[in-house]
Amino acid sequence: MTTVINKKALNPNHVYTKVKLKGTREVAEVYDHALPENIFRELQNNFFNKPFPWYLESKDRSKQNYYESPLNNYEITDHTQFNHLFYHVNQRNAWSEFTPWINPVLNILHPRAWFRVKANYVARGHKPGISRGWHYDSSGTMNMEKGNPPHPDFKIAVLYLNTNNGYTMLETDDKVESIENRLVIFPNKILHTAILQTDTPHRMLINMVFLPYKK
Repeated sequence: MTTVINKKALNPNHVYTKVKLKGTREVAEVYDHALPENIFRELQNNFFNKPFPWYLESKDRSKQNYYESPLNNYEITDHTQFNHLFYHVNQRNAWSEFTPWINPVLNILHPRAWFRVKANYVARGHKPGISRGWHYDSSGTMNMEKGNPPHPDFKIAVLYLNTNNGYTMLETDDKVESIENRLVIFPNKILHTAILQTDTPHRMLINMVFLPYKK
């Protein structure tokens, strides 16, 4: 089902592609040039050129909460990732002071409710095909512990802040390449993973988990 969004917040020159996920009835929605050029450049400049608090992930989820790879040729690693939590449903009044930076993309999604919003920073991998671990972003019990069924109504949105040869891989064998100013939306119930980049020092993105409006 197509996600209800605030189209007025999109770049008038965006390019929309709906991708049917292999072997399912689900779709991924891709918006290239999602934000107006000047707004995206300001957002990108904030993350790359201004002081910003990145935090080391608190535990190695690759050994505890990640699933076995549903696809061949993907090696799971405990490669270090940093993130910045803008919002979590368990901290309802605790939006990050840096949230104004990302308001342009939050305004596009305009959901019924947010579950979690964060920025991810991943350093370069040492070889192709390295996965950070297969996972769901939210389960029916409102956490990400392995074994809990994924929340069926939530959706995941990712805005890529820079172009690189890393990508988001879905269990359906569909791949979303990391292209700057690309926004992808797909169902939370699709197992997925980040594949590390090898061509750039940094891979940065904004990850958003939300409950969309229904048509």
